[in-house]
Amino acid sequence: MDSACDAAAKLQQSPDPKRTVIEGAVKKRKPIRPSQSRSDIYATREPRKFQSHVNRARKLLLNRNYPSVTIHGLGAAIPQAIKISNAVKASLGDQTTMDVTTDTVNMYDDIVPADPSEDIVTQVRQNSAIHIRMTLPDKLRTLITAKR
Repeated sequence: MDSACDAAAKLQQSPDPKRTVIEGAVKKRKPIRPSQSRSDIYATREPRKFQSHVNRARKLLLNRNYPSVTIHGLGAAIPQAIKISNAVKASLGDQTTMDVTTDTVNMYDDIVPADPSEDIVTQVRQNSAIHIRMTLPDKLRTLITAKR
């Protein structure tokens, strides 16, 4: 009976009624990515990668003749994904169309208790995501391929 009381003591009610606080070290797992293609660009919060993401999207649309490029942003990287897509659109003279979808992604955390005899607990949390699909109009794509 004491072990049940100890477990109940370690599970404390957090200010957020949806979560219980568990004592221990939290190790956040990497988010699960859907199947990737070469036309997927994953935005990060790092501002130094901004121009390389813009250049890669332009190269895929113009030089590599991909029909579309999808820019993904998760959590705090959502504003950066929006900035990247707007910069690509502006650099192509507003010739691209953007299809924007939002999503909620389940993320998993491992909670390692301070006592090594206890089991590791997995916690699920949710995070917002954005997916911006950029495409060139068919007329512009045919002009680009005709020049080659």
